[in-house]
Amino acid sequence: MCKKIPSRAWVAMMLFWGTFVNYMFRSHFQISLLAMMTPRKNETVGDYGPRYDWSYKWEQHSISALFYGLTIISIPAGIFVTFFGPWRLLFWSSIFMSFCTDVIVPMTKYVGPGGVFTMRFIVGMLVGLQYPCMQNIISNWAPPDEKGKFVAAMMGNTFGSIITMPATSLIIERFGWPWSFYSLTFVVLVFCILMVLLVADHPRSYRWIRQEELEYIEASHGDTVQVEKRKKTPPYGRMFLSCPFYALIAAQFGNQYILFVTLTTVPQYLKRRLSFNLKASAGIAALPQLSRLIFGFIFGEVNDVLIKKGVPKKWCRKGFTIFSHILTGISLCSFLVIGDSRIAAISLLVLMMAFNGAAVATCLINSQDLAPNWSGTLYGIMNFFGGWGGFLGPILVEVLTRDNTIGQWAVVFAIGGLIGIITGVIFILFGSVEVQPWNQHETLPPGTASEK
Repeated sequence: MCKKIPSRAWVAMMLFWGTFVNYMFRSHFQISLLAMMTPRKNETVGDYGPRYDWSYKWEQHSISALFYGLTIISIPAGIFVTFFGPWRLLFWSSIFMSFCTDVIVPMTKYVGPGGVFTMRFIVGMLVGLQYPCMQNIISNWAPPDEKGKFVAAMMGNTFGSIITMPATSLIIERFGWPWSFYSLTFVVLVFCILMVLLVADHPRSYRWIRQEELEYIEASHGDTVQVEKRKKTPPYGRMFLSCPFYALIAAQFGNQYILFVTLTTVPQYLKRRLSFNLKASAGIAALPQLSRLIFGFIFGEVNDVLIKKGVPKKWCRKGFTIFSHILTGISLCSFLVIGDSRIAAISLLVLMMAFNGAAVATCLINSQDLAPNWSGTLYGIMNFFGGWGGFLGPILVEVLTRDNTIGQWAVVFAIGGLIGIITGVIFILFGSVEVQPWNQHETLPPGTASEK
């Protein structure tokens, strides 16, 4: 490794690509599905392979399947991370979700929508294991005043959506929709090779790290991150008695619901209501993700600068929530008044996701504040509730947009906006940045970090 580049920078880079891979599997299917299904009323789609005449309800269920799996696995994911280690779990889940995605192609032909639902469900479980792994790695590697940068590195998920949506449409148009599934395998192969070379659970087990960097990271953690952890069950009872944790769960639900609206609903809205073609729908759907990526890094950097200058962490977390939840929600609610204007719709989507980039300094980092030793477990529980938006959203789309009117689509977006605003207010009122007493392992001397 280049000696001028800190080892933690390589790890942060791999977190970026890890979230990139994770969101490839979340976002490609919505585009592929448009090419797989028989065109509906007022739709025109080219011939890109076999077509299947599923009901509209089955289409939405096949999208929701991943989020059912993600939700179910999220709570026990923390136990799996504790017992198997984040590196091992992240590596093997990537391998298996690639295999299961490839299997979807023959499942579509020989089994039907039930088989596709089953494989997407399994992929969802594997996807759901990964974010707790990455949160655990951040706890072990990131000094407190660099956590904004590390969490911003997880904006690779947004970059994954940006690249995957238009790339999927290009692959479909050139090779047919089955290759939109197979192509993911090549990316996973490269990622896993780099995982072997560049990632370790903890700085102490990293082959390339210099002694001075190891000492700096461990000194910055103090007693909030314990290196030698016994494999034990996380303190679920005390977690669920924590009011700040419930506030964090609410904030994550709002954030995830907003993300799933853009990920699963926007491509359909652009194609079915605003009449963009397949390539344009995929490309335009990626624009809001691009704005989130750019502003996510900006908000993460501003957060770290403010904390280094002595601004209290709680002011940063709650102040940035105005952007990540409340202004984002107001942007979504604005769909109620814009009518069929393509320019206004796209502008609102881009603005909304730019605001939501501030989530890197609010709910996405707050598990590190509350309990860095159990951040992976906390994030898994947060995703259990946050994942509900992934299957509630498509159900709402199926129920509310049957006539495909602009008013119906506006209601879908406005519901997401209200959820964002309400959950943001809850986090501002009841959230905290103080390390919770149950962060400490019983085998080591107790202690908590003071609020910075």
